[in-house]
Amino acid sequence: MPNLSSKKDPSTFPLNHIVEIGVDKFKYCIPSGHVDGLLDTFLQEQFERIKSKPGTHSLSAQGKAFRNRLHVPVGEDLVLIECEPNKTTYPWAATVEFNPNPYLRKGDKAVAYLRSFFRFLFGHEASRLLSQAVVSMLHVNIDYDINPLEGTLVEAKGKRSGAKVLYNFDGHGVLGSLYVGVLHSDRRLCIYNKAAEVLHRELGPRANRVLAALASDKWDIEVGKLRETLDKQDRWRLEVRCEPDKAIPVSNIASLATCFEGIRFLQLPPEEGLFNTSLGRLFIANARNDGINVALRPLDQNERRQFNRAISRLPDVEWFSAELLLDAITQTIEKLAPLFAVPKRRLNLASTGTSGSAHEKQSIRDEPRGRWSRL
Repeated sequence: MPNLSSKKDPSTFPLNHIVEIGVDKFKYCIPSGHVDGLLDTFLQEQFERIKSKPGTHSLSAQGKAFRNRLHVPVGEDLVLIECEPNKTTYPWAATVEFNPNPYLRKGDKAVAYLRSFFRFLFGHEASRLLSQAVVSMLHVNIDYDINPLEGTLVEAKGKRSGAKVLYNFDGHGVLGSLYVGVLHSDRRLCIYNKAAEVLHRELGPRANRVLAALASDKWDIEVGKLRETLDKQDRWRLEVRCEPDKAIPVSNIASLATCFEGIRFLQLPPEEGLFNTSLGRLFIANARNDGINVALRPLDQNERRQFNRAISRLPDVEWFSAELLLDAITQTIEKLAPLFAVPKRRLNLASTGTSGSAHEKQSIRDEPRGRWSRL
């Protein structure tokens, strides 16, 4: 991720609270029209070879589009690969789904290793198939060290909001996660406490061990470990889940960098004026949970006009700017481009012969495919 923080240039202030910009989920598909019978058979054989790799798991095909589904460890993360569609008319011959963030964080070598797996999977047709792949899902995430939902209204052009209310240990309701856009829409904004999600994932498997330790003389050791786990930086995630109605070519994935376009965070004023009335507080509660448009519906014409006027005067928060984020998101997405680029080919000149006479032989080889080629 590029360095987004700058105290010298005030125009970059909205980027100062950003911890990370990444791609949380990515899915590409190989169109059926590009795969003939021989290649389809080859893919099935590759799946059988990959099944023998340690850590690979076969997944259930029940209710899924494909009969052959595998979770494959590639580096330190899992990649979902699928082939053999249940319907002959299905548009995709194979799909690949993974979380790019672990690879992007580790840099070019990790991305190159992931690419070597794709090239092994598709064999000699890899260059052609990968260049003709289409993207059906891409989730862009922006992680902040502040709570974006505190004291704000979220507005997304043409989208409806809906919130989940989570509860802390005291039982007080807090706005824990917000969804803007309906499920399976082409673009859906999700805002949630990423640190809490990670903590839940890490503590879940340890719950029984922690409880057992509390009843033993080792409780202080376990409590110390628990305190260390809990003492992590607050991290809130803004995630736009792009699932275009029509899959886009991999050559155009940078166009999805505009996914935050039309999203605004409005700064709620101190408790005064229209928003501090009983109707105003009710409106704010409804707007934060169901969206501004839904909250306006029950109001009469005069009240709706008053609230629309008040909302139009609300300032945007200082820490978010879709325009400034565009370049940074584009740079992040473009780091995935090498996965689908035609590999560089090298010209090797080998000299052979005896008694001073030389015979030159030219050979052209693709880039090495790493240990995947030795499976």
